[in-house]
Amino acid sequence: MNIGQRMVPAMERAQVKVASGVPDNWLTPIIESLTAAQSLVYAPAAREEDALGICLGAALAGVRAVCLMQNAGALNTGGTLATLGISYGVPVVMLVTDRGHLGDVTVAHFEKGRAFRPFLDALRIPYYELTPDFDQRDQLTQAFQMAELGQRPVALLMTRSALEGRNA
Repeated sequence: MNIGQRMVPAMERAQVKVASGVPDNWLTPIIESLTAAQSLVYAPAAREEDALGICLGAALAGVRAVCLMQNAGALNTGGTLATLGISYGVPVVMLVTDRGHLGDVTVAHFEKGRAFRPFLDALRIPYYELTPDFDQRDQLTQAFQMAELGQRPVALLMTRSALEGRNA
């Protein structure tokens, strides 16, 4: 089973009804599974800020939403996160491909990867690494509990090992 076939049932268990994102080759299996799913709506976006806006809007309406993007694109969302997500305490889960680390040998991703965690720290956004057994550990449900309790966005970082379903 690929990560998309495992992620959609995990989202269903977490009562996610809306997902939006920007294409990334690591996210392709998830996006394909979301597009085929009957239980939730996937709204594709051209920019990360748009995807985040869709998810924040859904969350403001009381609907659980997951925003999918690459860490490089997430760096573009600082204004949206600070002015809407954090200032208004909107609980949304961001599923972010954490590029530029072990197992991802694309040189262009190294600096983006190094900058991403300090970016989240600066905004005081809690983040957790998605484990290869995320579906068995119910990490999406736990991330929503954290987001709702803390009244702020929470990021789940997806590394190559989680994508491939193996330990690092």
